Amino acid sequence: MKVGTVELGKRPAVILVPDWSSLPSELERARELRLDLIEARVDLMEADRIRENLDLIADYGFYSVLTVRPTWEGGKFEGSEEERLELFKELIPHPAVGAVDVELNAKILPEVRKLARAEGKRLIVSYHDFEKTPEREEIRGIFERAIEAGADVVKTAFMGSSHADAARVCSVMAELPHPKIFMVMGEVGKFTRVVGFSFGSLLTYTFFGRPVAPGQIEAERLVELLAYFYPEYRREREKFLRGALL
Repeated sequence: MKVGTVELGKRPAVILVPDWSSLPSELERARELRLDLIEARVDLMEADRIRENLDLIADYGFYSVLTVRPTWEGGKFEGSEEERLELFKELIPHPAVGAVDVELNAKILPEVRKLARAEGKRLIVSYHDFEKTPEREEIRGIFERAIEAGADVVKTAFMGSSHADAARVCSVMAELPHPKIFMVMGEVGKFTRVVGFSFGSLLTYTFFGRPVAPGQIEAERLVELLAYFYPEYRREREKFLRGALL
């Protein structure tokens, strides 16, 4: 599966959630580390710099996942769903946008799906639970609802209270063939951001400086871990670094 020109699924892929106050330097570091995508968290941006930020992402050669996360699902967007839909209408056509993330419980999901389809952008349908990890059948139910809603990729993020929570999520996800991104938040689930690829996850989220979600692993450390555990990731990274030195 491709997001823009980025092929997902052949090796671990990393998406950066930047600090928008220092975007050029973060994009430069992301390019040096050969990170794959940028999450364009519009709800974390200054309103008058949204398009400028997207332009800069494109200028540095990245595609992004467009996200306008509302407060009711852990984000900072405080406007109405109608206002959020207008933002999606304006921004989905931008050339830096390769995929769109919208919440499973969003009433505007059908409209966002239509917009994404019309522009040839991938649709990520996401579900976050910042309090707990559901039981197996509830996880399956959430996943199936997201597929029925038209997800190209299903994304789930649950808060873990034990390693058993993380193991349960990995086990369930390994049985679900649809393209997916998943993680268990918090310290007990931190390892899922690395081992998730072994159970079918397509992407892992990272940061420079300050995490956006509990349990995220800083970019340089994350790259080291992925290179250690996944030979295909290490080989491609070494090939890239050799080319950069020529």
